[in-house]
Amino acid sequence: MVFATIRRGASQDGFFAVPVEGSSFFIPESQLSQFSLHEGDELSLQQFESLRQKIVGIRLRQKALDYLAMREHTRKELELKLRMKEFPSDMIVAELDRLETEKSLSDERFAEQFVASRQRKNPEGSSLLLRRLQQKGVERTVATEVLSRWFSDEDAVNEAMQKACMKLLRKGADQKEQIRQLLFRKGFSSRDISSFMERFD
Repeated sequence: MVFATIRRGASQDGFFAVPVEGSSFFIPESQLSQFSLHEGDELSLQQFESLRQKIVGIRLRQKALDYLAMREHTRKELELKLRMKEFPSDMIVAELDRLETEKSLSDERFAEQFVASRQRKNPEGSSLLLRRLQQKGVERTVATEVLSRWFSDEDAVNEAMQKACMKLLRKGADQKEQIRQLLFRKGFSSRDISSFMERFD
């Protein structure tokens, strides 16, 4: 039984699978031949649904890769963006699993780049960075591991605190205790602050 027909779009830039009832969906011309389809072909309900799933899957993957090409994302961030594009939830989950398996999507890699970027621009301590990473959707264990690696480099920690301290001095913080409290609020540990202040003196 014929359920849908392949018709060229009014703008001539692609085709639509037009059902007898319900919503049609767009098929780029480049994909029509990929599925061995032609204008005027008739589809059963099963063929229509199968084709729609394949076409949506291609669009979903391309959109996900486009986002990842712009910058690293956490799984949570990418899922929210794809949901906003109204892709089916089950297809989103399957695609995110696939991207993680392919290493195209990695919360750990996102965390590493996020920490490096924050420390270049606006240095912060591990406790504050941990909260920020968790807000982005990075699991606590992954975030803790990344931060542990970064903060094990004493020179990098001291450099970050020196940058933070210089920013505080430019903002008018000139008392040792005031600087200590502000560094603590920025998430640096009491131990790291004490070590740094000894050098600072």
